[in-house]
Amino acid sequence: MAILFGAPARSSSSSTQLTPEEKQLLSNGELVMKEKSEQRGAYKLFGGQSWLIVDVPVDVAWRALQDLPSYKNFIPLATESDVKHQAGDEADLAIRQQWGPVDVRYVLQTTVEQRQGAVMFRVDHSQAHDIRAGWGFIRVRPYKNGRTLVSFGALVDIGDGVFVSIVRPAVRRDLLRIPYFFKQHLENGELAAAIATP
Repeated sequence: MAILFGAPARSSSSSTQLTPEEKQLLSNGELVMKEKSEQRGAYKLFGGQSWLIVDVPVDVAWRALQDLPSYKNFIPLATESDVKHQAGDEADLAIRQQWGPVDVRYVLQTTVEQRQGAVMFRVDHSQAHDIRAGWGFIRVRPYKNGRTLVSFGALVDIGDGVFVSIVRPAVRRDLLRIPYFFKQHLENGELAAAIATP
């Protein structure tokens, strides 16, 4: 992951990487995205980075980010997210994504970086995986007025084939929108009561 994005503190750190126009969009509540595509060996990777401010305190966002089984609520097309194994801050998270006839399964090796306020992940090639490769992070940081800056970055190769070609446009469209889906999960989901509690 460091090869793809640099250290988490640099890659996901904040709006310092953004232009003044992008910072203004963030302040206005807009999702800011920077897309990226590249060929790396046999991998045809796409993804990039994105940022969004959410209207919840950072401790609420961080608690939600560490709730790995809830990832199905904000990963595009995901129907299942189950922890297969956990040891300390590291866990194997089994993901299932479905769209019509397409049924994709893989396991993410996740690491909770407590000091960075981030969860790092990569596809575990030692276990059955229906996508070729994937690396990334999602991070939360305090923002002014009790809000939270969510930053996300990923590069993925979901493979080839007829069914994959069907789902690829949806994955490409929604991958960098994960901070937006996370915002919906926070503001409208099961954490609403916790957010409202003084």
